[in-house]
Amino acid sequence: MKWYVLDAVFKRNFVSYFSNPTGYVFICVFVLLGSLAAFWPPEFFNSNLANLDQLNRYLPYILLVFIPAITMSVWADERRQGTDELILTLPASDIEVVVGKYLSAVGIYTVSLIFSYLCNLVVLQIWGSPDPGLFLTNYLGYWFVGLAMLAIGMVASFLTSNLTVSFILGLALNAPLVVADQASSVMGPKLASVVRSWSLAENFIDFGRGIVSLSAIGYFLGIVTVCLYISMVLIGRRHWTGRRDGARMGTHFVVRTAGLAVAALGVVLAFRVYDVRADLSAEQISSLSGDTKQLLAGLDTEQAIEVTAYVSPTVPEDYTQTRLTLLNMLRQFQRLSGGKLRVDVIETETKTEAASLASQQFGIEPVTVLSRERGAFRDEDIFLGCAFTCGLEKVVVPFFDRGTPVEYELIRSICTVAEQKRKRLGVVTTDADLFGGFDMASGQQRPRQPVLEELEKQYEVVQVDPAAPITETYDVLMVVQPSSLGPEQMNNFVAAVRSGQPVAIFEDPLPVLMNSVPGTSQPRRGGGGPMAMMQQQNQPKGDLGQLWDVLGLELAAGSGRPLMGQMGSSPYVVWQDYNPHPKLELPSEFVFIDAELGEADGGASRSFNQENPITSGLQEVLFPFPGALSKDDKVNLEWTPLITTGTRSGTIEVEQVLGNRGDMRQLRIFEKPGSQAMVLAAAVDRELPGTQSVTESEKESSDGDTTLVRAIVVADIDLMGPQIFGLRNRPDEVFGLNFDNVTFVLNVLDTLSGDERFLEIRKRKPKHRTLERIEDTVADAREMADMQRQKYITEFDKAEQGANA
Repeated sequence: MKWYVLDAVFKRNFVSYFSNPTGYVFICVFVLLGSLAAFWPPEFFNSNLANLDQLNRYLPYILLVFIPAITMSVWADERRQGTDELILTLPASDIEVVVGKYLSAVGIYTVSLIFSYLCNLVVLQIWGSPDPGLFLTNYLGYWFVGLAMLAIGMVASFLTSNLTVSFILGLALNAPLVVADQASSVMGPKLASVVRSWSLAENFIDFGRGIVSLSAIGYFLGIVTVCLYISMVLIGRRHWTGRRDGARMGTHFVVRTAGLAVAALGVVLAFRVYDVRADLSAEQISSLSGDTKQLLAGLDTEQAIEVTAYVSPTVPEDYTQTRLTLLNMLRQFQRLSGGKLRVDVIETETKTEAASLASQQFGIEPVTVLSRERGAFRDEDIFLGCAFTCGLEKVVVPFFDRGTPVEYELIRSICTVAEQKRKRLGVVTTDADLFGGFDMASGQQRPRQPVLEELEKQYEVVQVDPAAPITETYDVLMVVQPSSLGPEQMNNFVAAVRSGQPVAIFEDPLPVLMNSVPGTSQPRRGGGGPMAMMQQQNQPKGDLGQLWDVLGLELAAGSGRPLMGQMGSSPYVVWQDYNPHPKLELPSEFVFIDAELGEADGGASRSFNQENPITSGLQEVLFPFPGALSKDDKVNLEWTPLITTGTRSGTIEVEQVLGNRGDMRQLRIFEKPGSQAMVLAAAVDRELPGTQSVTESEKESSDGDTTLVRAIVVADIDLMGPQIFGLRNRPDEVFGLNFDNVTFVLNVLDTLSGDERFLEIRKRKPKHRTLERIEDTVADAREMADMQRQKYITEFDKAEQGANA
């Protein structure tokens, strides 16, 4: 191939395009349409993301008009002016002419993209800080989409000498690959899924997520190769159309073109099976973490781990990304495992043999989700589950919901089945009833709490009855609402803590989501059944002060008289004047702990302890009506606050909350401001003498034989309620709710059990760049509104005092 010929043909077409004012008009229109598509839709501001998601959706349709405007004159204009014969007399081969023409079209399109790149980058820089890698990858994807469409448009230009017809043909030939993404509107789900997988939009998805994949590049270059060959056949047909064997030669070239298309198809399919992917985004939003790769490389098992994925061939649009992420990560896991993983993906539909097998062997059932098809909403049953087996060990993830962290679930399940023995988690039986069962007082069945189902994926969960001494050793004990234990149960539990058993304690002064559980100062449920409710008496409660004495801490409480059935004073409920979700009109007793909590919002220097692996990297945790922890200054212990409120916080008495449940707005009247940030969760390490005494004098008189007490105490139980787990699996898109409550609870238990393999993986979240200017404007408006509100409250208080005087 002669490069000087390519250069001459390239310059002739490239310069001629920019010598005509019409070329500049088309480029300006292209840039304008691209900017409107990116920033005009309301979804751009509603999503609050500094990216080009909206443009990604509309770009193929913009190019459907712009690309034919570039290619319509590539050869049709030469034939119209009669200059085609002049070009064909040059000492150049047909392939050199075709490639030179194609490169000129690519050059024109590239210049247009550069203008669009600069304009859109400036706009995004004004509103926020876009991810440079993600932004560049998006435009790299636009370039590859354009390469494919330019090659198709060139074929149209070689078919006619009329510019208008060339434009219409270019649009018509490109349209099938553009509209194939909407195949579900005109055909069944199975066929639509196949057709959609070959659309331009579907193969652009990786670029839109910051990934450069070999399969996507192969798809676009495959189209370019086939179309350039067709253009070469069309320009060379002058050699054989007038010959005696012209018809036979035509058939010959049709067969050759079909063979090339089949070869290109085979290469693309091979690339999809053996894909190579690189995440170029600055935040690495689509990459496996280093810890995951290290765990996969360090798998030590004699038997291969079998991973069986039951996945529906088609899923609703909301679950498309989850399905794609699951399949992509399974391929990456298998490639990185060094042959230790065997992945089998089974396309499963309801009422099939595969569905029956999934149900019988692993308990994987279809989940009903809401889907939208042709403008109508309907329920659809889909499979997105995985079973992991190694020898006799088995872990099942029944369903990967929209909010399920796919990478964490996969690596946690793989590492769990690879172990010969799981760590033991003892869950102490309390009135929280995590295991569920029949409630004798109400005569109803209590559901099993979702937190247990999550823990059983990793631990051997054992129910511990504190009615008898706890003599067995567990890797970690978990107790939810220990204040509900009876006197004997409390004694046995405190003895287990004193013995050095690592323990996670969740104690709540006033449960509101798990409202069947009595608060710290509330009486226990009575025994008996529904018929005995009138004559039943409250069961006695143990002395929670024993536990606080051993741990060397206490709940913030008033000095009032305790309620019936409770020993000690009544603890306070904590409130905080900070709500990052103003659309949720919740009382201040719903305490949001946010990594972005700043001084303007009353934030402490570190709401999350960034030096502790349990809480470092967490983004947001919700504590509904929590209590506050404080250290006993008379006790020598290692006290590590994990989560603290801001300084614009305080306390309110439980009785005042209960008395105003009908109108939560009245709670502000009784809220007392605090003087400092309050601790909601803390880790405690304390050495105790080997005797049963815990006083300093007895410790000094002991022989030096000590026991290390290790505990993590959280002043709330609602943070692990079923509603929170529901938000974790299906994050709320309207209010932007995506809490780290589940991550925090699991990190607490893993740390106490000495298993810190998954802490960083579990905390890992894709961090998308946001529209910071919008956020700052909203924050300023919120601060101004808060100032006005405080002003009106002050004026109201003065008026009320004057009226009472």
